[in-house]
Amino acid sequence: MRSFNMGRFGNSDDPWFRVGTVDVNTTIFVVGVGVLSLLLWAVEGPSHPILGKLVLVPSEVMDGQVWRLFLWPIANEFDSIWVLLLFFVFFQLGSMLEATMGRKLFTTYLVLLALVPAAVVMVFHILVGTNGGVGGLRMMELGVLVGFGLRMPDARFWPGIPAWGIAAGIVVINMVQYLGVRDNFSMLFLATTVVVALIGLRSLGFAEHADWVPRVPLPASGGGAPKQSKSRSTSKRKRRSRANLKVAQAPNAVAPPRRELTKLEEAEMDSILDQVSERGMESLTPQQRKRLEDHSKRLRRGGD
Repeated sequence: MRSFNMGRFGNSDDPWFRVGTVDVNTTIFVVGVGVLSLLLWAVEGPSHPILGKLVLVPSEVMDGQVWRLFLWPIANEFDSIWVLLLFFVFFQLGSMLEATMGRKLFTTYLVLLALVPAAVVMVFHILVGTNGGVGGLRMMELGVLVGFGLRMPDARFWPGIPAWGIAAGIVVINMVQYLGVRDNFSMLFLATTVVVALIGLRSLGFAEHADWVPRVPLPASGGGAPKQSKSRSTSKRKRRSRANLKVAQAPNAVAPPRRELTKLEEAEMDSILDQVSERGMESLTPQQRKRLEDHSKRLRRGGD
């Protein structure tokens, strides 16, 4: 898997901190906390005196346990091997979204995915008595998957299914399961998560192609807010050529080892090139520039 080096400290693309040689960005931090919660789940035993008090249960929040509104994503259970697959998917897709958005905006995105659905189910609990429980990264992972499908709709998963198709299929499957057991709480939480994932990503300035998604003004979207768009009639080949020509002028760029890009990485580069075409090179984060430089050098070496 591609290494996501966040560079020096001080801007939105730096890691939060380092553990040895590991740069801990938002994605790694969230997955790391999730892994620790699995170990705690195993140590606690069936009663789960700690993790059990983190699950979001509206009736318990109303009794004064307000921390459940914020800490519910930590309450992971190691009830099957699929939990590890969930963490892996979150790490892969979260890393790519964070590479595009920068750690601060990606952190804002995750906070929205955690807090807004929690607030919505609390309102419904107060108004109509809807109650239930949710804990762990599952709902947040679905939100990241939906956001990835919106940001990079051309990305392909095995066996060639587009990202948006995977996201829509998994959301529908979960909705049908919740409907079958009449779990209104989970249906409401999932529906809210999907809405927040779509509107949040567009509002933060990273889904300009999705005109069908409304945009809500967010104070945190300043770094990702779109500038005046250029004509979209430019072909992808011309956009690649123009981007490669500009990147070639960057000094002291260190070329990575030559290898083929995966389909997900190709989709990521296409997304960056589209951003260059629409909003100019100045709209790229330092990490996006580095990725574009590496890809440009790899293409030039391949043509030698």
